[in-house]
Order: sequence, then C-alpha cells, then structure tokens
Amino acid sequence: MDGTLTEELLDFAAIREEIGVPSEVKGILEHIAELGEEERRRAEEILHRHEITAADACELHVGAEEVLAGLRERGVKTALLTRNSAACAERVLSRHSLELDYVATRDNRPHKPHPDSILNITRRLGISPGETLMVGDYLYDLQAAEAAGTDSALLLEGKRELPAFAPMATYCIRELREVLRLVEGGA
Repeated sequence: MDGTLTEELLDFAAIREEIGVPSEVKGILEHIAELGEEERRRAEEILHRHEITAADACELHVGAEEVLAGLRERGVKTALLTRNSAACAERVLSRHSLELDYVATRDNRPHKPHPDSILNITRRLGISPGETLMVGDYLYDLQAAEAAGTDSALLLEGKRELPAFAPMATYCIRELREVLRLVEGGA
C-alpha cells in the first residue's frame, strides 16, 4: 500500500526508535510479536498512531487510479497485501475511493514475507500463483513473491538508485502505470 499505491510517509527509523526495536532485528512486526502483553500493546499503539497519521496525509502515486481501473476493465482481479493494520488500509482506501477485490492486512496471518500471505489471496480469488503479479516497493514484497512462485514488479518511483534487493524482482518499473503493460504481456 504505502510506497506502491500511495506515497511512503512512514518513518520506519522513528517508529523503530520509539518502540525500541533493536537494530539487529529486521522487522518491526516480528519484534512486536516477541514482546510481552503490556509491551506489545504499547508498541501496537505507537505503530497504529504512526500508520493512521500517514494514512490521513498520504497521496496516491501517479497512475494508481488509472491502473486499478485499467485492471478492472481487463477483468484482472486485484488485491492489496499490506503489513499495515486493517484500520489503516480502510482509511487509505476510503480516503481515495479505491476498490479492490480483496484486502489482506497484518491482521490476516501470515503476513509478508511469508509465501502464504500471497497464496491465501490467490486461493481466495481462484487464481494460480503463475497468473499473479506482486507489485511492491520493498524487500518483503519480493521475498513473498519469490517464495509463493509469483512474478514480481519492483516499483522504483522516486528512487535514484536500485536497492540491493532489486535483482530479486521479475521486473523493475519506474512508475505504476507500467503495470498495465506488464499485464498485457509487454515486458
């Protein structure tokens, strides 16, 4: 969602610092899962506050509405897979009047980068992993796609340099509109 359909406004360094995520721990959600009940509740409140603030301020990436409409016109099923909360995803989708066939948040376990985060969606939508394109902007998107056996498109909008994980992507795209070309087979 953020970084793909919308601009990325989450300051992950600030979130990690406020929660107290050690630098050697890769994921915020993975750290929170290991906390005791009281600490976990506090960490979830911090994360929720940051997510809702970003959801209330984010703008769509150029072409997001066009891509979703174009996919719908072509009969392509769409899903949102995010590590954000359901409340955050709902806020973003309603603010921007976006419609997708399915929305999976961190409340739908397992979440990215686990392969079942994608495979559960493909089963629900009745499509095969081989017919699926995971579009994302971060390592977890590519890891989930690779593990699930789906193609992936790494969105590089606004990035000057390729991230170290870019070679994992099936495709690298500079703007979201390129998804329509990929879906039509024009790699």
